[in-house]
Amino acid sequence: MKKLTALAIALVVLLALVGCAPKHGEENNHEVSEYRTTMVFHDDFKILQLTDLHLGIESDLENQLGIVKKSINEAQPDLIILTGDNFMFANKSIVYKLVETLNDCCRELTKARGMLTKFAITYGNHDNQGDYPRYYTNEVIASFTTKDGQEITDNKYGAFVDYEDDNLFGLTNYFIDLVDKSNPEDVKYRIHIIDSNTYHYVGTEYKYDVIHKEQLTHAQNIYNNATEDKEYIGLAFFHIPLFEYQEAWEQGVGQGKYEEAVLCPYENNGSYTMLRDANIASFFAGHDHINYGDFIYTDKDGQKSILSYGVKSTNQIYHNEEMIGYKTINLKDNITREEFVNLDYIKANYINVTTGYEYYE
Repeated sequence: MKKLTALAIALVVLLALVGCAPKHGEENNHEVSEYRTTMVFHDDFKILQLTDLHLGIESDLENQLGIVKKSINEAQPDLIILTGDNFMFANKSIVYKLVETLNDCCRELTKARGMLTKFAITYGNHDNQGDYPRYYTNEVIASFTTKDGQEITDNKYGAFVDYEDDNLFGLTNYFIDLVDKSNPEDVKYRIHIIDSNTYHYVGTEYKYDVIHKEQLTHAQNIYNNATEDKEYIGLAFFHIPLFEYQEAWEQGVGQGKYEEAVLCPYENNGSYTMLRDANIASFFAGHDHINYGDFIYTDKDGQKSILSYGVKSTNQIYHNEEMIGYKTINLKDNITREEFVNLDYIKANYINVTTGYEYYE
């Protein structure tokens, strides 16, 4: 388990209780289509995964955001996805600055490349440990988000959907469909952005929470009801790795490094199987700062999936200086699920973070 200071433990207890509190107002059962946003797909569509930034009041924010910008500018992605622990003991200003920086990078890349770049965010176990209300980060991201179907004319590059009044646990349970340019119902890839939540009280200690059952059922409802097209390839991005990551490592079909035990949820509630049955073929987590492996996992039913760790993207909290950077996932056109489940399309990239801020200008 990760070590926590006395202050961190106190905040974990307080904020975990706040995080489990009921949502304000009457809850609504939104249609699964209301959680959908889309982007136009093209061959070699590139996703950039950043994870575990841990930006907080003690961070050299200018330098850390310089590292983030360098990763984005090197990768030249179509979609940036942050897989949680973006903040730890942050304040409103830090939250806003990160989201604004992501939006600025997307705007600059869109102009330079002549192709749209957007960003998406989900959360980890530390993101609620800050001096801001539970929904503040969502509100900031929403302020930088253009609603699906609208032209991006007001410099908003977020890909984000959330409803404070819905009946789903967590803060992100939406999906991004990568669609054919001429037909938005022809889905090439479907990207699930899932909140793996924070902490769960077990006996006398807090352990990592799970993706809750209603979230898993929601993912299956998306597969069954969001579109008639069922031939797409599914990807899931979340923070806390599943129990199956350990099994995948033990099976030995993979690449990359693995330098700490898997920091799993408090129980195995069948998340992998339910998400697999929602047509998800690849899983991308963060959380374990010095693991960055990619594995082809064969489950008990003989079905293969990709299980992947992101690369820690700043030098905050514990880390390995030689394992800081980002991960890219290249999505090819006209391939089957079986062809997709290999490691040719995934690459870990490392950057020099030992010099000063001017290095990133």
